[in-house]
Amino acid sequence: MDKNNQTTEERILAASKKVFHTRGFDGARMQEIANEAGVNKSLVHYYFRNKESLFKSVFEDAFGQLLTKMNEVFFSDLPIIAKIETFLHFYLDFLAMNSYLPWFILNGLHERPGQLKELMDRMQMSPQRLINRIHDQVKEELNIEIDPLHFFINMLSLSIFPFLARPLILSVLGYSPEMLGQFYEERKTKVPEFILNALKGYENYPSK
Repeated sequence: MDKNNQTTEERILAASKKVFHTRGFDGARMQEIANEAGVNKSLVHYYFRNKESLFKSVFEDAFGQLLTKMNEVFFSDLPIIAKIETFLHFYLDFLAMNSYLPWFILNGLHERPGQLKELMDRMQMSPQRLINRIHDQVKEELNIEIDPLHFFINMLSLSIFPFLARPLILSVLGYSPEMLGQFYEERKTKVPEFILNALKGYENYPSK
């Protein structure tokens, strides 16, 4: 593929991210994507055949980066605390630089839940293996018994919600875009601190 073709494909993908983010899968139209990309509709079909194929490419590009980093960090030789800090720093940075992602991923999971499983199968990523790894390492290194699924979901939720709540923070709380950017930057420190303090709390409140 030559440079011009690569540029055209990238423009179509960028336009698709914007349209799918705004409209969701069912509301998006190939013509609207073509208009956003500044290309003929036939070119969109040439590169991606249909809307399903295009959505799959955009969804996998977005989620694939997160899954790759998740695997890389949590199956590394780092101590568990360093893993938590490393992944959360990446995750928050990634969301800040790709503000369309939170709603897009949630819409994608709602409208096409099977795609995530297909992607994880192709990447040979086992969610249960990841959950078990977190549980075992917390137990080995910190001597704390946790429910790893609740722990993992809590960690992701603390990270993603401020980005989903962007309109609320801007309009209701009156933050400027600059103030919001600073708030997101502070989350890189605050969220890991909160998670690690929560882990310490398990020592005082053991699971029944």
